[in-house]
Amino acid sequence: MRFFSGKMLHLLDRILSINAYCLRAMMLLFVLICIVPAGCKEDPTIWSTESTSPDGSWLARAHTVQHSGPGADGVETLVDIKRKTGLKTTIRILAFSDDGASMSLKLIWATPSHLEVVFRDDPKVLYYQVVKTSGIDITVHNLSSGTTDVNQ
Repeated sequence: MRFFSGKMLHLLDRILSINAYCLRAMMLLFVLICIVPAGCKEDPTIWSTESTSPDGSWLARAHTVQHSGPGADGVETLVDIKRKTGLKTTIRILAFSDDGASMSLKLIWATPSHLEVVFRDDPKVLYYQVVKTSGIDITVHNLSSGTTDVNQ
């Protein structure tokens, strides 16, 4: 004697498959809620230096960030400038694929409108460069032996 009829077994099978689908969806949602925010945190700054222009109107800042995560491990040094008064939008002017401290990176204002960035490293680490922005000339010098001025 059968306890369940064919229709009852079919209905029970559908209910179990729907529950399994819901369980998988809830597990995926749980994983996304727990893991995604962990990957969205800002990478920590591990080194920084600043320099104010002689007239006090600009601030140059270099900082090294430590990236982490799958496929994103490494360090990157970014150089930005921004006005100290008025509109304080940060303008990225240089980016290096190395640590600023190990490159002995220095920010030197030659004049109120001319920033010199000096470093010691393989010239290939400089992967982004702006030579002039907002009336500021940016010169880059690599002091490593056997290298020349990056701007030439």
